Amino acid sequence: MALTKIRTLGSGGFGVVDLVEDDAGAHFARKTFHVLQNLPPQIIENVRRRFAREARTQMGIRHRNIVPVVDGDLDHDPPYYLMPVAVSSLQDDLARDGTLGGAWIAAIADIVAALDELHSMHIYHRDLKTQNVLRFEEGSEQFYAVSDFGLIAMNETRISALTMTGMAKGSDYYTAPEITSDLRRASPQSDIYSLGCIIHDIVGTQPRIPCHEIREDGPYGAILRNCTRTDASRRFKSAKAVLDALISVSVTLPPLTNERTSGFVEQLNQHEPLSEAAWRGLVELVEDEFGSNDARAILVSVGLDQASDLCTRHPELGDRLGQIYARWVHGSSFAFERCDALANVLEVFVDAGSFETKVDCLMAMLELGTSHNRWYVERKFFQLCGPSMDDNLARRLGVEFRAAGSDLCRTIGRAELSIQVSRGQLHPVLAQILEEVCT
Repeated sequence: MALTKIRTLGSGGFGVVDLVEDDAGAHFARKTFHVLQNLPPQIIENVRRRFAREARTQMGIRHRNIVPVVDGDLDHDPPYYLMPVAVSSLQDDLARDGTLGGAWIAAIADIVAALDELHSMHIYHRDLKTQNVLRFEEGSEQFYAVSDFGLIAMNETRISALTMTGMAKGSDYYTAPEITSDLRRASPQSDIYSLGCIIHDIVGTQPRIPCHEIREDGPYGAILRNCTRTDASRRFKSAKAVLDALISVSVTLPPLTNERTSGFVEQLNQHEPLSEAAWRGLVELVEDEFGSNDARAILVSVGLDQASDLCTRHPELGDRLGQIYARWVHGSSFAFERCDALANVLEVFVDAGSFETKVDCLMAMLELGTSHNRWYVERKFFQLCGPSMDDNLARRLGVEFRAAGSDLCRTIGRAELSIQVSRGQLHPVLAQILEEVCT
């Protein structure tokens, strides 16, 4: 393929990106290996091999929020690869409008979707920053996708760490402290640190110090702190948990009637582990006062990491809360953007709960997805209820299917139309029951 360079779009320590055109007039962003530093030949060759390896890895990933590698020649001297041309970067968009017209959480959701996909494959970005988050257009729709994975572990190549000079505009302004000298220490939590820095770019009120914990007051203070803790093990456990926490800030809580409830809500909003005594008191309150504003305020405030922590450390209490949580979700209406976070919490209870809790949460997830027309939730239900589902659990869920009767047939039908799936993709026991009930 003959490529004609139109102009240079940007460059970094180990690559230059040009806008190019092929013979058919199609435009691409071409990233070419290029070392701007004065390094020994053996180190340059090591870096070149890693450039090619990372490009091949990215070629194998197909996800809307990860910039694809569409072509390239990694055996060429120098190696290069091609990507779609972005409309803009998050860095440039934030420079024009610091809140993206109030839609900044949607941009964070796109980044979280990308990180969730990468982390599920034990791939870590390692160089996440606003400059590497690109905006694309697809018809009338716009979305962000991450690009430019961090390639070089500095201690492997004997490249010295960057000095503090100029860090405010470089990668280290977003880099977790544990990987500044050794990228092999990367983990989901190192990317979550970078995600916290991006969120700080949008909601922060004070300048931040590179590679330090962000400490601020205000509604997002606890989220920023738990993204960027110096001890990586104390950060959010997943990118999805960060998004869940962000969305919870925008939820208006109902008026509370007692100080005990206010105390529980405050503890939950700090995104810190609760003691067994606190969890027990919280669970008893929502059981005793289910349907009240106080119970609803607590359930709204339960986050993904907190539900996981509860089910791991206190499974009996987690099971009880899971049943109440499912009942609340099943009988309530929610803002569209809140549904995915609710489904993620339900999934925690499905994974850890008793059969009764699993069934209640799955039925709540199905109702949530179809009543709110939320594709993510509907797909999650079909995945959890697929052929690999435990046979005994499928039979137990089948009892609920039969009890729901024709109402369930309509619900499943809506999901099939919404996400273009077939009930035949469910566990064979469930598919058979639907065939019997819905004829």
